[in-house]
Amino acid sequence: MVEFLLFCIATVGMTSIITQGVVFQPFRQFIGDWAERVRVRREQKVQERLGDNPSALPLVPRRSFVGWFDELINCAQCTGFWCGLFCSLFFLLPESRTIVAFDELLYLLLKWFCYGVGGSFLAALGSNVIDWVFYHKMNALRHLEEQDLMLAARRAELRDATTQE
Repeated sequence: MVEFLLFCIATVGMTSIITQGVVFQPFRQFIGDWAERVRVRREQKVQERLGDNPSALPLVPRRSFVGWFDELINCAQCTGFWCGLFCSLFFLLPESRTIVAFDELLYLLLKWFCYGVGGSFLAALGSNVIDWVFYHKMNALRHLEEQDLMLAARRAELRDATTQE
């Protein structure tokens, strides 16, 4: 049970740090800029191939590896899958032996994949819960600020009314 809890916390935490953390922000920005440059360059090549023939159907450029990686590190569910696979290695490797039968290997691979899928679910759920908590926290803070402004205005009115008397 402790190992399962550790797996859940590690997967959600690692995913959150990679997809939303300040530490990885420069890396995400660099990959995003790089992916945009690759996308623009590919679109320019397609336009050059079309040339002056407007009746030709435009070729849709395939998504590049950099574009795929940019989407991956900005998606909690996608990154959660890979983080789940990574974290599960610490639970599956002690079970493995040097010589493994084919059915045991198939079982280990299936179990590894299930860890990845579970990590994806946990990361998406954790990301949504974190977003929900911060959303309500920000709304509560905004409500308190509005109340403070209303109270300050009311105090100013009362102060002005007492000085006029």
